[in-house]
Amino acid sequence: MCVRESKSFPSLWIIFLVLGLAQGLTEIDSQDPEDPEDPFSSTDEARFDWPWSRNKTTKGTPAGLNLKNEYAQMEIASFSDFERQPCRRVCQQGQSQTCYYQLVVHNYQRLGPECQRCQYDERACAAEYCLYGDGVASPVMAVNRMIPGPPIELCENDTVVVDVLNYLGEATTMHWHGLNMRRSPEMDGAPFITQNPVQPGEVYRYEFLADRSGSLWYHSHMGWQRGFGVAGHLIIRQTRQANQHAHLYDYDLVEHALMVQDIFYDHELTTVRNILINGKGRNHLNQLPDNDNRHRYERLRVTPGYRYRMRVLLNGIANCPVEFSIEQHKLLIISTDGNDIEPVLADGFFLTSAERFDFVLEASQVAKNYWIRVRGYEQCEDLKLYQGAVLSYRGATRSELPQGNIMVSPQSRALDADNFLKPTNISGQGRALSAAPVLVNDYRIMPTIAAGPAAFLRLATAEKDNNVGTVALRSLQPVPWPRNTKFRTYYSSFSLHRAPNGEMLFQIDEISYIPPGISLLQGRHLFQDDGYFCNRSSLAAQGRNCQQDVCECLNVIRMPAYRPIEMVVANYMVNTHPFHVHGSSFHLVGQGVVGNMEDLRNIQQLDRQGLLPRLPDHYHAVLKDSVQIPGLGYIIVRFISNNPGFWLYHCHVEAHAVQGMMAVLKIGENHQIKRIPARVRC
Repeated sequence: MCVRESKSFPSLWIIFLVLGLAQGLTEIDSQDPEDPEDPFSSTDEARFDWPWSRNKTTKGTPAGLNLKNEYAQMEIASFSDFERQPCRRVCQQGQSQTCYYQLVVHNYQRLGPECQRCQYDERACAAEYCLYGDGVASPVMAVNRMIPGPPIELCENDTVVVDVLNYLGEATTMHWHGLNMRRSPEMDGAPFITQNPVQPGEVYRYEFLADRSGSLWYHSHMGWQRGFGVAGHLIIRQTRQANQHAHLYDYDLVEHALMVQDIFYDHELTTVRNILINGKGRNHLNQLPDNDNRHRYERLRVTPGYRYRMRVLLNGIANCPVEFSIEQHKLLIISTDGNDIEPVLADGFFLTSAERFDFVLEASQVAKNYWIRVRGYEQCEDLKLYQGAVLSYRGATRSELPQGNIMVSPQSRALDADNFLKPTNISGQGRALSAAPVLVNDYRIMPTIAAGPAAFLRLATAEKDNNVGTVALRSLQPVPWPRNTKFRTYYSSFSLHRAPNGEMLFQIDEISYIPPGISLLQGRHLFQDDGYFCNRSSLAAQGRNCQQDVCECLNVIRMPAYRPIEMVVANYMVNTHPFHVHGSSFHLVGQGVVGNMEDLRNIQQLDRQGLLPRLPDHYHAVLKDSVQIPGLGYIIVRFISNNPGFWLYHCHVEAHAVQGMMAVLKIGENHQIKRIPARVRC
């Protein structure tokens, strides 16, 4: 039996602590008439006071659960939106800190009972802790009463301590997306892989080193919780001396970090209803024009003449990749998935679920308000879903909206079936992209394939659209292996299978994932791999034909540690899918469309024939942690397996992962995997 970590207290103790604190917190609240009415007060619900409840005029010890004595003098505000968190600072060389946070995950409601004045006065929304959303009431799961959750801002090499308090009625975890957790694999947040889930009423302490910089994020990895809202930005900055792009911008403000998310209403989990930007946006159920003041849009404030670093993240729940652009502005792309690239000037870019792009915007236009535009594709395109936010120049009327509609008439992006684009030089923007004749368009539309979006940057040139694919982006750093390195290649696939009962099963390697009953990392000595795991090879040895049979089991793909690894992943479906692995970032060295299912099923043979091109060894292949696999196409990624452990590998569309499009990479043997500290050891 696996013993839960000592920081995860038994449920009854948590309930008693919370109830015991509630009376004292109520007395504090009653002293300040300016505090908003408690949103959970009603005739049929008990009053709850959360750990961020506070007296605004009096400093005191943190309310809620104090799990470490040296944190007892922190202000209660630190556990809400973190605006006064001392780790939110200008990074200085050699000045790392230990940064403590509390994240309370709880049930809440979009347009709930606390939204008394917010519906009529936009300025009242924040004071009421109102999640207005698109004006449609719907149950959600929030973090510290916020969707997205409060952004966490750190400096590289800070030590992060986060207590996650589970106030839900179901288990939860928290994954720190973009951190590879080499020193602390037990902190990855993958349920039943690196930890046992945090049960209702329990607390789990995550403690890890922020050993890299970039635009990262945190989110629940349980069920549909990410879709209900349990996600937030994790921004790790560098010192100015270490930041190779510091000279390109004047300001890097957390207010300019955007989370784009497709949402559902109520519990209709498979029906996408809208796209929101930082939890706000127009309602597509009404016929009001885009610039009607009854809509609630996220507003980004800029001052003319300055340059701003902005960060965009897609928290994709359904299969809805999006196109992002800003009216009358060019975007200088400088980073993807938190990894710096050679700058590319673009009109816009596509994101698939979990992807991030950082860009520099120069506030050089007339001082007025402009639309920030998000257009949905795939499932969102069928429903004509789009969304906007407002780029507001100082000097413009703050309350006004831009003129006209958010979306302009769509332009055809169809590429000729036989045409492969080359990277296009960008005059005057630093080093140009390589003119090497490599495949760069991520989605080549075939005559018999339904059109999907390309994961491209739309270059800002005087010519008509030039689409540059993700694989053409260049990292600032060379790949970390010498030329002519021999890689061990693994072939994998994303697919969909209809069961005899009509159920649609999403699969990796034609296997639908069944989670284990114990945490694999902690319990790895309690079972024999061959008897507990399955994979494509073991099922074939049993005579199973997964193309015809329903194959459901704990799919674990074993790879050696400390070896150069290459994965060729084919997509048997017409729609695109976002590929993501935990524990390692990877270099994207190939991407393209085959267009024929039989060829994809024999992709190993195609590769032997030299028909799957790769970037040359000298190319600074872009470093990613999430990337789109084109419909009826493939990707080729490379990494060094220097992080032994159990790491999730899955499609990052939440609907697909929940329905089985998931597997586990076991890197190395049991004796090579890090020993877990006693508090979480089995």
